[in-house]
Amino acid sequence: MKKKIVIISVILLFTLVPVSNVLAFEHIDNIDDGISVFFLVNLEVDEVIEVNVTHANDGNFTLFLFDRRPNKDYINFDKTLDEEIFDIAINYSLAENPYIIYNATQSKIYYFQLILLENGPDTFFLNCNKDLTRYYLPIIDGYHLIFLVTSGLLSISLIVFLRTKKVRKSLSKL
Repeated sequence: MKKKIVIISVILLFTLVPVSNVLAFEHIDNIDDGISVFFLVNLEVDEVIEVNVTHANDGNFTLFLFDRRPNKDYINFDKTLDEEIFDIAINYSLAENPYIIYNATQSKIYYFQLILLENGPDTFFLNCNKDLTRYYLPIIDGYHLIFLVTSGLLSISLIVFLRTKKVRKSLSKL
């Protein structure tokens, strides 16, 4: 009888002790003023993601969440934010220690951008409940259509001009 009471007591004790098995992502890096760090994550509908950022010194960090792939960093030359970022981001945090909790509305890839605006360089500690993948914006711009068309027309015009000049010379020799 005493064995049963002890076993039941131990089982009840285990139900009262919380067991936490949290998988988390942590990234530590040191960046300068005006530098962005991008991460991406694939979320399913109704998945909740929590991202928080702390830092070692006095850096002014901001955190943005996008549901489309960003094609630029939205930082002006004077290291201020381009106002367009607030229209494109689906969530953002400008707090001392930026923090975003987001419940995914669509199954897709989401992008996070962490920016150090001032008081850098500083070391940040990014923690997330999902595994994030570091993402780098392509640095090389593509060719502009106007440049391609103009250079193509100039090349064709030069070839036609040289051919007609060569034909005229050969005709004048006859």
